[in-house]
Formats: sequence, C-alpha cells, structure tokens
Amino acid sequence: VYGGRSTEHPLTDRAVAETRGRVATFDGKPINALYTSTCGGHTEHAEDIFGGDPVPYLRAHECALEGGDGFDASVIRTARALPDIKSADHASSARDAALLAAHGFALPSRLEGEWLADAINVEEVRALLSKVAQLTRQNAAAPAISSPTGEATRIAGFCTAFALALDGESRGGVLLNRADVEYFLSFRDADAVPEKNRADVAAFMRDGLLTLYPDATLRPRQLLPRAHALKLVARTLESRGLFRLQKGTARATSTAGGDGTLNVRAASGKGAERGLKIAANAYLFRLFGEALFAVREVRIVGGEALTFHTDAAGEVDYLEVRPAQNGAASDHTSTYAFWTETLTPVEVMARLSRSALRAERGVGSLLDLRVRKRGSSGRVLDLEVLGTNGMTHVLGGRIRSALGLREQFFVIDRSFDETGRVSKFILTGRGWGHGVGMCQIGAYGLARAGLSYDKILKSYYAGISLTKLY
Repeated sequence: VYGGRSTEHPLTDRAVAETRGRVATFDGKPINALYTSTCGGHTEHAEDIFGGDPVPYLRAHECALEGGDGFDASVIRTARALPDIKSADHASSARDAALLAAHGFALPSRLEGEWLADAINVEEVRALLSKVAQLTRQNAAAPAISSPTGEATRIAGFCTAFALALDGESRGGVLLNRADVEYFLSFRDADAVPEKNRADVAAFMRDGLLTLYPDATLRPRQLLPRAHALKLVARTLESRGLFRLQKGTARATSTAGGDGTLNVRAASGKGAERGLKIAANAYLFRLFGEALFAVREVRIVGGEALTFHTDAAGEVDYLEVRPAQNGAASDHTSTYAFWTETLTPVEVMARLSRSALRAERGVGSLLDLRVRKRGSSGRVLDLEVLGTNGMTHVLGGRIRSALGLREQFFVIDRSFDETGRVSKFILTGRGWGHGVGMCQIGAYGLARAGLSYDKILKSYYAGISLTKLY
C-alpha cells in the first residue's frame, strides 16, 4: 500500500520531474498501464488473465535483459586458457590445481589430461611437500620433505611424507590404534599398504580426503598419478582452512564485470559492498550441477555465491561462482521470485468456498487438482477441480483469487496417504500479482542493469510510444 509523500525519495522526485508531461501511448491514446509486483520471470497476455479482447500492448513478455541491453556488461572474463581435460577421473583436477597455484604452488599454466595421468616424480613430490610445510610452518628441511625417496611416488609413502609436512608428525600413528587402522583400511587391496604407512593412509581415509578407484582399490603398488596427488593435497589444505579463501555474494550493477570489477558483499551480510578487481589471467570456475568447471566467462546477475582469493596486489586471481538460486530473471531479487505453499484437500475446498466462485458446489470431497491449460508464460489458465461427486473448472485470473495464492504461475506436487488418496498439494510457484503489464521488481532490476526508463517501459508495453502531451 502506498504510504504517501513521506515515503518518497529525492531520486523518485527527480524521476517524476524529468519525465513530466511524458505519457505512454498506443495509437496516440494513453495506455492502461497495468503492472504487477513480481512477474516470476514472464508476464502474461492480458486477455488470458482478465478476459475480453486482446490488448496489443499488454502481451506476454520475458522479464530479462535481452541481447545487447547491458548483457555484456555483466560478464566476468578471463584470458586464461582452459585446461585440456576430458577424462572423468580428472573432473576436480582443474580446481585442485588452480587452488594450489593461487597459493604459490608451482604448476603448469595449462593443465593437460596426459600430464595429470602420468606418475608424479620425486622432484615434484619434494616441491609439493616443501610448499605444504611452508604453509603449515613445519620443518621443510626434514629429510622426508626435502629429500623424499621413490617410496613417496606411491600413494602410501606419499601419505606418510605428506602427513609429516602437514603436522610434523604422524597424526594417524598417534591417534589411531591397530583396530582403528584395520577398520578404515577395509578395502580390497588394503593388505598391499606397507605396515609403516598404514596409520597415515587410514587417517586420510577416515577424514574423507583419500578416495579409491571405481573398483574399490587403492592400488598402493602403482606409481601415483599427479592428479591423485594434487587432489589429496588440495582437499586436505582446504579442509583445514589453510587456503586464504573469502566468501561473499555478488551484487548486480550496470557495470558488473564489464570494467573488470565485481561488487561483492561479505557472506556474513555485514559491511558495505566493495568492488574487487578481477585479474586478467584469473582462474575462473562456475558451478554446473554438483561440480565446478573452469570457464572463460561467467555472467553475473546478482545473488551468486562467490568464493575467491586475492593476490598480493588485491586483485582476484581465483574465483568460484555458484549461480543465484532464483535464476537470471530481472525480478529474481524479489522475496516472491519463487514460493511454495502446501494445502490439504480440505484447505483447498475451504478456500474455494470463501471465494465468490463457489466453485466447490456439487464437487464433494476433493480428490485432485489438475492443470488443463497454461498461458504463454506458463501460468495456469484452466484448473480442474475433481471431487467425489463431480468436477468443475476455475478459469483465468480467478484461479489466483479463488485459491488465495500469490500468483497462478505454479506447478503441483502431491503427497498421498496410505489409501492412495491425495493428502497434500504442494504448489511451487513464481511471482506475486496478476502477472500482466510491467513487473515492478523486474523494472528495478533492468534499471540496475543500466537500461533507461524508456527502454524499460517499451520492453513491458509492446509497441508503445512515449509522447509529450503537456
């Protein structure tokens, strides 16, 4: 509800003054400028919600930036070449290596699958362990670290040398007794792990830092692939908080990424936003599904979870981006971009009985709700109400009011009781309002992305003109 003049702001006063006398028109006549709070990413044709004849300027429209309208300005890019990795065995190797490289480990500038699959050599073991000891402030001059033997190029010996670089001693040897060790080393070829290394291997296995091959073997007699060594070191250092990683949330601006900067708010939510410069050759990762993949560019819409590392100059040289859960629609910042409501059949019928429709008459006890028609946007336009005594239909914009929902842009899931009847309807939806015309939160999002007011209005009201009438 509008709170009056006291709620206005100097910027809104300025907007009114600068657009004074300018009216949205269609065929020379002022339009009926319908608007909705949150459209859920897509508005709907007016006639599908309110009935009547089609209104030429109130058409279904996707609520998002279109090509050329500030899209490039929201993209973070890196000049770093992508790794040449094709094997699923090396799925995490790009991230493992990037984290280590960002923290001073000497690794190739571009990873290749063949290099990762090859066995690690003694000199590479020495370099890895020396850097680990430097990070953990252990004695890098210890013989097992400064002069590793060929045993350290196999997984069991590597675990023992790595444990020394981490802690200056064998934590597994101290904290695990023989029964513990045998318990954690219960995989197929555990007998091949040398006695002197068993406690260290067991400790890493217990902590979930050491993984087996798909056939449930460790293959301790084989030379250790570089990918496996990097994975163990990176996972362990990360689990112990030894990587200087920061977390935050991306904030959308009209220049996000376009000028090489990224606005970030701390993960705690405290403190002001800060602009971070992205290094030209930064390691850049984006989450797809459950895994992070190296990418050359990533679009920022605001709300993305970020994990990053800054170099000595304060530039971001490593960045992980996890997509905003509400997607990229211009209204994704709204509290109602997505919502869920759970109703029992009795509650559904009670809501229908309170509506002016009296849609429940003659239906009996509710058995099911079925979507029979959707609009261009995906909104429900025909909802079938099936009961024990018959069925009825709720149509158009009446669906939202009859069921008391925020929007009629939803899908339906069901829970069933022991008899197989629906016990609950779980409605997962988007938006708040009738969904026709301009999306208020979406318009704000487009403005934040740098679009002018006339472009915003013309994106929601098809074919209009902005006419100076007075």
